Amino acid sequence: MAILLLLTLLPVGSAYAAEQALLELKIQVGSTTAVINGKPVVIPKPFTENGTVMVPLGIFKKAFGSTVSLEASDVVKINYGPHTGAMTIGSTTAWKDGVKIKLAAPPRMVSGVLMVPLRFVSGVLGARIMPESGGGLRVTLAPSVTETSAAGQGGIDSDAGKTRIGNSYLQWSMNYPAGLVAGDNGGDESVATFTSAEKGYYLEVHASPFATPLDAEGLLEHLVRSSEEGGETVLDREAVPGAKTPYARIVSKDSSGALWEGRQYFADGRLYEVYLTDDNAANYKDLAKYAALLNSFQPVFDTGDRSLRDLTSVRGGLRDGYNDDYGIALKVPAAWSADDQQLYYTDKQGSYLRAKVTSAPRGSTLASWNQELQSLLRDTYVPEAYSLKDSRTDKVSGEPAVINEIGLNPGNGWSTEYQVLLLKNGYRYYFEYVAAPGETGVQAQFAEVLKSIDIDFAQTKNNFGRLATEEYSLLNQKSVTRTYKAYGYSIAIPQLWTVQQELADGQSADYRFTGGRFQISSSPDITPEYTVSQVQSYYLNTKQDPARPLITSNQETTFAGVPATELTVQQIKSGISMNTRIIVFSKNEVTYTLTVTMNAANATPAQQAVLERVLGSFGWVGE
Repeated sequence: MAILLLLTLLPVGSAYAAEQALLELKIQVGSTTAVINGKPVVIPKPFTENGTVMVPLGIFKKAFGSTVSLEASDVVKINYGPHTGAMTIGSTTAWKDGVKIKLAAPPRMVSGVLMVPLRFVSGVLGARIMPESGGGLRVTLAPSVTETSAAGQGGIDSDAGKTRIGNSYLQWSMNYPAGLVAGDNGGDESVATFTSAEKGYYLEVHASPFATPLDAEGLLEHLVRSSEEGGETVLDREAVPGAKTPYARIVSKDSSGALWEGRQYFADGRLYEVYLTDDNAANYKDLAKYAALLNSFQPVFDTGDRSLRDLTSVRGGLRDGYNDDYGIALKVPAAWSADDQQLYYTDKQGSYLRAKVTSAPRGSTLASWNQELQSLLRDTYVPEAYSLKDSRTDKVSGEPAVINEIGLNPGNGWSTEYQVLLLKNGYRYYFEYVAAPGETGVQAQFAEVLKSIDIDFAQTKNNFGRLATEEYSLLNQKSVTRTYKAYGYSIAIPQLWTVQQELADGQSADYRFTGGRFQISSSPDITPEYTVSQVQSYYLNTKQDPARPLITSNQETTFAGVPATELTVQQIKSGISMNTRIIVFSKNEVTYTLTVTMNAANATPAQQAVLERVLGSFGWVGE
């Protein structure tokens, strides 16, 4: 069977990927003719079973250069970089990135050819399926994937001969037994998960920075403490100082009764953690059969070992980011935290990258959109706090785009912001890359990110109808009135503001805008005099220390038709100068506190006018 399978995996010329925008496969159920990268070929006839299109597995090799491996118990494994799919011939149970999936139809041999579900295999590879006129199907895959594969740096590679697996970026490796399926780490390089489709065990490997070196006894203490703090019962423990890399191990039982073996290693400023559980284990000794697998773990990765499969997607300090809903693929800095679903990536220093897709207003152009953003910049930053360094046009993902470079200084130093504007099929694609003050190599890194952006524009069109329309000139004038009967007030909140917190009864709310925040608190249990005294105590600065908050005014006034106390505070936080305005008033035995904080760099006339509009909108329900 293995010979019959491999005979269907015929190679194609590698030059095609470099010549075409997408690698392409066109098929028709019931037809022995397929079109692969523009050329007709004869294939075993695809058919439909239980609503699933079944195709010969070898067609993916011919179209995309992929290879697979056939392992023990007829397990077919498909790999694409850190992604893994596994199927068993004759079984409807499959695994995609460690997640168990039930297939509508199982893979099976038909006249010596292995027929597999088209959608499942395409999903593992990251290929996209679109209907063609006449009932055909078109499957596409970005050529960059195949190019990296051809270079031996990931892509769709074969597990044949791979007996170890690991991560070259985080420098660890371990044995790779047959049937082990790598799970989806959600783009987080620091975590790798594995599931055995046959034996029912689950394995995790974690790698994280750790500043304090620990020997075997220190690792054991750390491991036991972490386990007990998690509510687990430790059943067995051991420090192993004589190992090639000293480590500690424990076996514990969690609150659900599951048994886990946990191990920790320290090497080169990283803490490595390995955890294994078996659903069938009833006694801590039952996990001893996995000793060989666990003992194979090492905090090293030999890049010259051809038997070693590399899970990392990191290349040149960047790794893959992808959102299937919008069809957006790009490279992001490897050390940043990632949220592919929200297309938001950030580091601990405050740098970030985000992408957003919205519907384009009627008649919108790149030029008009760019004017909107520059108008927004002028309205939210005082002139001395920003600088438009460059605005140019270029091609991004094959389409015209506007690229802006902006300097921003809220008071603690200049940061660099890049904006990428792209308009296609009635949708706006916006990318924002911000480098915190002091970051180095910003321009070169952004250039790599920009070059990597690849958008399947049909994906947005297929998956979405009308999205939110963000036209600044209109949104700037729009507000949404919140009415809270429980506390008897209403207020109009600008649509441009984002909701940080908003209780349904109106007791408290927190809204954010560029360079500031607006808060509302309603308290039936305290008096306005007590609230004012608390504010004064909090900002007390008897020595007039400029490094501490300073109350600059305290006056009695009228707000919303009732007596009020208004305080203003000046302070500097993290080098950023800001002003806070606090208004305290009472009605019907409820004390209300409105707090407005704004950075000095963002105190533009436009922002001040919006705040006055919001404060002026506060009113009493029924009056």
